[in-house]
Amino acid sequence: MVRETLRDAWDWFASLPHRYHGLIIGIAVWIVWMIVGFWRMVLLAVLMALFYGLGRLWEQEGSFAGIAERLLTLLANRRRPRDGM
Repeated sequence: MVRETLRDAWDWFASLPHRYHGLIIGIAVWIVWMIVGFWRMVLLAVLMALFYGLGRLWEQEGSFAGIAERLLTLLANRRRPRDGM
């Protein structure tokens, strides 16, 4: 019975869009840090926004490799010297 309930909960969680996975992970990380005592309430909004954005990128790219490639491309283009400056 407990196993079926856990399976149903996991299926529900897996069916959510990835942006909500990121949001839930952000909240979980925030709770851990609040228990430890290092963070303030403002950090909740920052972590939620960060992981929500990560979840949206994950949905768009389809994998973490796609996210890493996209971020590395942005960093490489940013460091490239521009003509005419």
